[in-house]
Amino acid sequence: MTGSPPPWPDVAAFDTAVQRAAFPRHGRLAGAVVERRGGLMRRMEGANAVAYVLRASDGALVLRCFKERPTPALRLRYEALEKWAARADADAEGSWVPADAEWVEEAVRIDDHWWPAVVMEHVAGDSLRAHLEARAGRREELTLLADRWRGVLAWLDGLGMAHGDLQHDNVRIEEGGRIRLIDLDAVWTSELSAEAPREYGHPHFQHPERLRDGHGDRTADRFSALVIQASILALAVDPGLWDDFHNEDNLLFTAEDFALPMATPLWFRLAASRSVEVRRLTALLDGACRGPLSEVPPFRELDVPEPTAASAPPAGWTLTTPVPAPPIAPPLVPVPPAVPAPPTIPVVPSVPSMPPVPTVVPEAPPPEAEDRAAAPGAEDRTIPFTRPVPEARRGTPPARPVLIGAGLALLMLLAVLIGVVR
Repeated sequence: MTGSPPPWPDVAAFDTAVQRAAFPRHGRLAGAVVERRGGLMRRMEGANAVAYVLRASDGALVLRCFKERPTPALRLRYEALEKWAARADADAEGSWVPADAEWVEEAVRIDDHWWPAVVMEHVAGDSLRAHLEARAGRREELTLLADRWRGVLAWLDGLGMAHGDLQHDNVRIEEGGRIRLIDLDAVWTSELSAEAPREYGHPHFQHPERLRDGHGDRTADRFSALVIQASILALAVDPGLWDDFHNEDNLLFTAEDFALPMATPLWFRLAASRSVEVRRLTALLDGACRGPLSEVPPFRELDVPEPTAASAPPAGWTLTTPVPAPPIAPPLVPVPPAVPAPPTIPVVPSVPSMPPVPTVVPEAPPPEAEDRAAAPGAEDRTIPFTRPVPEARRGTPPARPVLIGAGLALLMLLAVLIGVVR
């Protein structure tokens, strides 16, 4: 007669076994020891599991030990994910975003019993929470991060996959800026659709309907992806949001904000953002909270990045597809061909025109002029006297005999005057 299974170990029991390196002598855990910093072992505790960083012969590993007895479906999920990862990695030429994970049935020995756990690739880098805390207000860096985030979402959607629990601690940023996803307990693929996960994501990142009904399909990440995208871009332009709304268990939003759309201080702050893109995403998120989960906008509606200074993405990453400019519509009314303009003639300042010079008829000088001319050495200050020719006669030359006679008379007069003077 088979007895009932022993009670599931608590976290303290796992801590003790890991410190003692109670691992099997074969497989990936053979010879592994827990990594320590400052004398303390490196461990991270979440809602469903506690994870330890180990040093093994082939490098760093992460051991995830469950706080409660896992369902048989969870084992099937990880076994299916191993096959899925191998196929997707080959198709995408090494761009597998989730961390590699393997289900190990006999992973940790406690009280003469072997307990299962998941052995995962150790993804070096900051969590999304730590990354944003250190870079709030760095607009260029966080805008580039938002571009990469859109690329990850498009990659998952292209594979027909959903992570199922996108949140601040399950998103890791490697040193080169590459985004990786850890904790695959709630991953959805078409092969896993019959194996519903036990968990439905972090409440500060999930639509209220999913937390109530456990909705899960390839669209399960849409709401949490929108929450993360809006948070990244909001912190890029308003770093004070971190101190005002972050509580160590979220980025900016909480489940209360989702339950009260446009009715909490965070909504008001984001709706007044100086970033057009933040205001647009805030409106999308507000509408998503008010409607059913099935109407949350798809990833492509996040793919409208705000214009920024050009920043080159890392090699091998295609984040967005350039959209060609729409053709210019022809004019409604035919436009005649342009007539070349005449050459420009430089403008010369105008000079006042001189009145026409009238024809002068010589006359005998007045007596005063004779007196002035008689004085030797006297300066001639005579002002010429002219008489306008009538308009009808203007331009008609005088008769030649008249001119000759007048000239001879003037010479004779001058000769007489000279003789008198002498």
